[in-house]
Amino acid sequence: MPDARDLSNEALKLAGSRQTEKALELISKEIKTDANNPNAWYNKGQILFKMGRFQDARNAFAQAADIDPAFAEAWYNKGIALMNLSKYLEATRAFDKAIALNPDDSEARQQRVLAQEKIMGSVKSSPSPFSSGKQTKLFK
Repeated sequence: MPDARDLSNEALKLAGSRQTEKALELISKEIKTDANNPNAWYNKGQILFKMGRFQDARNAFAQAADIDPAFAEAWYNKGIALMNLSKYLEATRAFDKAIALNPDDSEARQQRVLAQEKIMGSVKSSPSPFSSGKQTKLFK
């Protein structure tokens, strides 16, 4: 029986050749043998992300980060998955963790700025209760 690392390597190879369903099966087997392996969860997140399953990818990256809170790449990719889900505030928090762990990560910094811009854009474009043109009546 192949060890966990062999399963992971084979799964990533399959994912690289667009055999994501098979890759997901293998990585799930690896997780069954060692559910506390943050790399296995991270790899599952990578595969799910390639499949466009961003919520599931977010969950897998979160699991990797829960197991190993110092796993900067897991925090970063969790943020990327959250960006794809339009959850910009949560993404900002994930990027903050990645940056705290790896202050030189320019990509995490750029993505954080983008998330902040998305937040500000949604605030600017959301209607204000005072922007309807009607004046609020004050009663004495």
